[in-house]
Amino acid sequence: MAGEDRRLAGGATFIDFQTEPSRYKHWKLAVDGDVATLTMDVDENGGLFEGYLLKLNSYDLGVDIELADVVQRLRFEHPEVKVVVMRSAKNRVFCAGANIRMLAGSTHAHKVNFCKFTNETRNGMEDSSENSGQRFITVVNGSAAGGAMSWHSRPTTSSLPMTARRPLRCRKCRCSRCCRAPAASPASSTSARCAATTPISSAPSRKA
Repeated sequence: MAGEDRRLAGGATFIDFQTEPSRYKHWKLAVDGDVATLTMDVDENGGLFEGYLLKLNSYDLGVDIELADVVQRLRFEHPEVKVVVMRSAKNRVFCAGANIRMLAGSTHAHKVNFCKFTNETRNGMEDSSENSGQRFITVVNGSAAGGAMSWHSRPTTSSLPMTARRPLRCRKCRCSRCCRAPAASPASSTSARCAATTPISSAPSRKA
């Protein structure tokens, strides 16, 4: 049940944050000169706790412990690597994000610490790019959701079309915020409301 302490899988009595590539269950690393390929292939039955399956490349703390380890190993053991290509081994699935059943059954404390750890892992990727010159590129070969979308903030190439909502610009004040205005009353005029918006790409530019 949600909020109750779960048993660790495999009879473990504590969460071990120490790992190395030969022990990875969910990632495969290949280094070829200045390019490293990091392949996500999550073991459905390799959850850190009992009671859920890691379907569709979803992740729990165990998956992220391995990711944090490989990010630091690439940075300090393979400084010659300049590009890290992240991809999925699953057919038409990149990553479904954090595992929902894992979150549903976790205590509040575990959820908070899980989120902190995953955020620090991604901060480590950004720090490697900024200070060690290792650029991370995600090859999105299928669906991506939840926390997996955080990897899209880095240089990304995708084998599938990706769409995003275009920012809107107000016809009246030309502000570039995505705004939503209340429904107009019969007496109100559309031209008088800040909600009269058009996509930035089609709005005329303001003259100096």
